Amino acid sequence: MLLISLHQPVFMQATSRTTRPLIKLLTWLALVIYISAAVYIVFFARRRQNIVWSPHLVNLMPLANTMRDYRYVSQIGQWNYWSNIFGNIALFVPLGPLVAAATGFRRWRWLLAIGVGASVLIECAQYVLEIGIPDIDDVILNSTGALVGIILWEVLFRKIYRLLLQK
Repeated sequence: MLLISLHQPVFMQATSRTTRPLIKLLTWLALVIYISAAVYIVFFARRRQNIVWSPHLVNLMPLANTMRDYRYVSQIGQWNYWSNIFGNIALFVPLGPLVAAATGFRRWRWLLAIGVGASVLIECAQYVLEIGIPDIDDVILNSTGALVGIILWEVLFRKIYRLLLQK
């Protein structure tokens, strides 16, 4: 997923007025593949299959579970702790650039709102479907990932690409 978003110069062409249909199609295809992979990762590729879902597992207190897990990191394992944090962030990094490239949305606030909204939608779906553990920490981490993706899009890819075009 991250590799798809790293090919931004190709996707930049998809947002221009002289878009070739094939580039536009490939951009939308990349977005659909990313969304499909994210849905699979969140809902079907569960690491914690043995957890019995219960409404009392829902966490609405920001950073409560993350801090609790940090205190008990020796019991849950360093890998589980850090992969949860960085996995939630990394999962949403491609969202902003792919949405921007496919739709032409360029305002970072809209892209961030889409990232936050998608994360909230996932957590609500986890609650309704009783899959996973709905957690406000996931929304915070996913939103951080969306913001990182937007910053990468704005700073690294768009500005560098414009400089290359000027030469």
